[in-house]
Amino acid sequence: MRNYTFLCQQNGGCFGCCGRNLGTTSELKLAIAQNTKEFNAANPQTTEQLLEFRERYHSYNLLHGLCRNLIEKEGQAICPLHPMLNSGKDLREGHCDAAYFCATARLFSSWKEEKQTKFLDFITNKKLDRFDFSKQMESGELVKEFMAGEKI
Repeated sequence: MRNYTFLCQQNGGCFGCCGRNLGTTSELKLAIAQNTKEFNAANPQTTEQLLEFRERYHSYNLLHGLCRNLIEKEGQAICPLHPMLNSGKDLREGHCDAAYFCATARLFSSWKEEKQTKFLDFITNKKLDRFDFSKQMESGELVKEFMAGEKI
């Protein structure tokens, strides 16, 4: 069985939990571009430098509803503070709600692998970009549509 992290890495990376009242796709593209520009300018190489980057804005200072730490790297939306990128150390702690997972991710992690695979296929067939994917994951729209189709 796969955990929620696998699901969150689909479609260019889900960032639904990385903000509140997310803006339009064009606003989110601008926000990620700005965050990435600031990250590249800071060029953090150490934990201390990553923490300095993290603290450049208060956690509630969102850009078009998006966390100021979310960046793009190699076509993926990522958080440079995530434990998967920091040898298991979660640099988000004390800044954001790192323990938060959307209802879709929590439900996905409870399913057997066969159902998880069906849901991943469902997502793939929708051909969503990362922006619509993130919004529909966070809102629960994708899982509701999937579950409704399963009952047919």
